[in-house]
This record gives sequence, structure tokens and C-alpha cells, in this order.
Amino acid sequence: MENMNLKHFSLFLDSELVVVKEEVPKLISNLFNDSSESEIEVDTPERQEDDLIFEGNFGKAIMIIYQGSHLEPELREFLFKILGAVGCSLKDIALAASESVEEVSLKSIETLNPSKILVFGKLNHELSNKKQHNYEILNDEGVEFLFADDLKDINAQINLKKSLWSKLQVLFGIKS
Repeated sequence: MENMNLKHFSLFLDSELVVVKEEVPKLISNLFNDSSESEIEVDTPERQEDDLIFEGNFGKAIMIIYQGSHLEPELREFLFKILGAVGCSLKDIALAASESVEEVSLKSIETLNPSKILVFGKLNHELSNKKQHNYEILNDEGVEFLFADDLKDINAQINLKKSLWSKLQVLFGIKS
């Protein structure tokens, strides 16, 4: 069994194998019949407290922040239709929940060097200080900001969809 590689294991392991990081020291000590778990250290990279958690590859340096902790499937689909209309996909953006953004400093966001920041809904963060009115594009030190209503409200109201679309056309240079 020691000489088997992953290909050989795949022949008889028909489901995914998951190792829980916290259980590794215990498993290793059991393997060696050693009761001293404290001697084994697992070196894992730790996330900085001030790192923003986001989804996407941020290829076009566009940050999108939505209200809440997660996006409902219907609102996620709506957001990705909007992104498609302006020529973007998940690989182009950093998609972050307001709850994640509220846990990091403004400096942490500035370090990412976004070119555009779109905020949907309420955000209790220093970024909100830049907001003057919804659906108004603001350029601050080379970063373009657009604050809008919550995605749930925009999805439900045609007039908000029109307001958003008209500003997105300006923000992304789309000719109608």
C-alpha cells in the first residue's frame, strides 16, 4: 500500500476524501500510537484578520458589495445577468457580502486597488461616507463608486432597474 499513488487509490476510493484540519494531529498520533497530541504541530497559513473575504478573481478590479451575508439564488442570478450586460463575469470581479466588508478596514479595501466599487443596499463601513445619493457615480482618487438600492428591491421594481441600468451604461461606457 505504501507504493500506491493517487491513480491506484482512485480505483477503490469511489467518493471524495476529506481531511479536517483540526483532526490532523489526532490522526497522526493515532497512527503512531502516541498519546501526546501537543508535540505535533500543523503548519497552516493563517488568514490575516484584515483580509477581505470575497468570491471571484478580481480580474478587472471591480468590487461589488451586496447587503447581507449571502445572496439568495434568485438575486445571484439577477446580479450575474447585470454583470453579463456590462461585459463582466465572476472572474472579473470581487463579490463580497456587506457583513464581510464591515469586518475589515478601509485600508484593506484600498490595498486591493479597485477601479470601480458598486454597493447594493446598506453598508455600515467607512466606504458609506463616500455616498451622496443612490445612482450617482462618484470618482474619488481614481476609484469610481456607484451606490444603489438592495438587489432585492431593484429586482422587484422596474423604475430602480432603469435607474441602475442608465448609470451602469455610463460607468462601463456602454452606448445605448
